[in-house]
Amino acid sequence: MRLDMTPPRAIIFDIDDTLVDTTLSYRGAIIATAARFGVAVTLEDIAQIKADGDANNDWVVTQTFLLRSGIRVSLDEVTARFEQLYQGTPDRPGLRMQEALLIDPADLAWFGGRFRLGIVTGRPRKDALVFLERFRIAHLFGSLVTMDDGPLKPSPDPVRSAMAQLDAATAWMVGDTPDDIRSAVAAGAVGVGVIAPSDNPPTARRALLDAGAALVLDSVRELRGVLE
Repeated sequence: MRLDMTPPRAIIFDIDDTLVDTTLSYRGAIIATAARFGVAVTLEDIAQIKADGDANNDWVVTQTFLLRSGIRVSLDEVTARFEQLYQGTPDRPGLRMQEALLIDPADLAWFGGRFRLGIVTGRPRKDALVFLERFRIAHLFGSLVTMDDGPLKPSPDPVRSAMAQLDAATAWMVGDTPDDIRSAVAAGAVGVGVIAPSDNPPTARRALLDAGAALVLDSVRELRGVLE
């Protein structure tokens, strides 16, 4: 453990597989979209590409799997099919309805009473807002940085932007991928890793530590115990 135990001014959270389980939603949409083009993708494949880094855009991740199998499809077409599956249609609920919180809202409220809270996510802003409103936690966060706001993680820009919005000179960035950690470290924040529900724990832990995580938790639910 390399964690500076000085409490930060702000805590910044990733959304996917940090605050919410996307095994059946975003990751499920990657698998189902690839399958529509005849390419088999597994959760293990997704975990590996996320561990390799520069994989914060799931539309691009899906296209990458297709290209690796020799299937050349435009990003617009991949995105359209992905979004149909994720968002749903008038006849079929979207995979987003399969999402479940990984943290007790009461714990988020506890954090909110002691720290400034922000979100840095690779989701489009509209999807991030739908998630926050659906689970009635939007009021707890003082900043929201999404893919619509500029470069994605592992660029330090999203974390820097969140820290500026929160007026926080010190922050912990909590996320499940090496991209989250690299973005945090490059922005001058502390990277705290959590293991995604569908990842192999030893493999994920090593990837997060190698990326510079000061601490890796089995779940975001353990974070309160670290800060109490």
